[in-house]
Amino acid sequence: MSLRRPLRRALLRALGASAILSSVCCTAPKQAFVLSSEQRLLMSYEEAMRAERPKEARDAATRLFATEREPWVQVLVARAWVAGGNRDEAFRALSDAIDSFARDPIGAGPMAIDLAQSLESTDDDWAPIRSDARFPSLLARAKAATWKPGVLAFDDAPCANPPRTVRPQVDSDPLRTLRREYALDAVIAGASDDLDRVRRMCSWVHGRATHDGWGIDAPPDALGLLRAAGKGAQWRCVEFGIAVAGCLNAVGIPARVVGGRARDVETLMVGAGHVFAEAWLDDRGRWVFVDAQMDIVGVDAGGTPMNSAEFRNSLARADPPIPYPLGLALCMHFLIMPAQTAAGRDIDVMLAPLGSGMPTKFQRLPSDPPGLFTHRLADAYAAPR
Repeated sequence: MSLRRPLRRALLRALGASAILSSVCCTAPKQAFVLSSEQRLLMSYEEAMRAERPKEARDAATRLFATEREPWVQVLVARAWVAGGNRDEAFRALSDAIDSFARDPIGAGPMAIDLAQSLESTDDDWAPIRSDARFPSLLARAKAATWKPGVLAFDDAPCANPPRTVRPQVDSDPLRTLRREYALDAVIAGASDDLDRVRRMCSWVHGRATHDGWGIDAPPDALGLLRAAGKGAQWRCVEFGIAVAGCLNAVGIPARVVGGRARDVETLMVGAGHVFAEAWLDDRGRWVFVDAQMDIVGVDAGGTPMNSAEFRNSLARADPPIPYPLGLALCMHFLIMPAQTAAGRDIDVMLAPLGSGMPTKFQRLPSDPPGLFTHRLADAYAAPR
């Protein structure tokens, strides 16, 4: 049995997109992308599974677990045992992993946070064990141990002079070229309001490329990305965020790329971040969450647009207005967005829940501090200037 696409996409997203998130969504210079020995083992595992060499994959995962004693690695071991036809060892590894999840649900990390859904879904990797008499009880335990997002608390005090996002220069050469070359005015033609325009543009960008989390040499702008996608290039979450923000700016809707990071961003080996965008709705006076990779615009059940912090907290409800993968929700503890101070200095604003300290590492590597670390919503969500 080969490694199925859902797991492969998770691996590639975790290694590729997350590993350089800090240099993409912050103003820090782009850093060289270097795989650690643990990440190389993870890629060896993925390649062996894809080539239908389960013993080789199991050896790689076992070696990884010797130094990275995390439950998500046990899930990888279990997949290899399933692929090799050994149900007993697969159940043992899954049971051990679920016991760990039960002690610390968030400790499952983005790589295995949705194990219960994966076991229950059409993910073919688990198909050989679903008919086993032990499977129902294992699935029930996985569901009981699954992390459930809680509400993140922020400071809602006003701010007299917050940093602001700068409105796009629609007539600048880059945005004018982007708008004309891809007929972006036609994409939003006939839209009823700004929210409708954002939704149409999000869906249009979503359809321009397929997702693959490994490429790291993509163009840094929306025009270059769309041209590359037209030649078959795939995008990470980073590129989807850049592309949709650029296209929205080109049609006069202020938009910005936003980086999300997990609570345990400093200690996670992989999967610590996700990238999306936010758009400003002039007619509503609100920012709205936009994830073009997932083709999602954050609107509450009552029709109210939600910014990224509000969208993340909506996932804590018993019945969230918009379903969202748990692995991505986990990566929305810290939010990072570009802004400009009143003095005209470009900075990154990192919004964090109350009680959270400023992380100084990204996936165990030192990261540059943001220009402003804050718990105050007003510092992140002022109207553009």
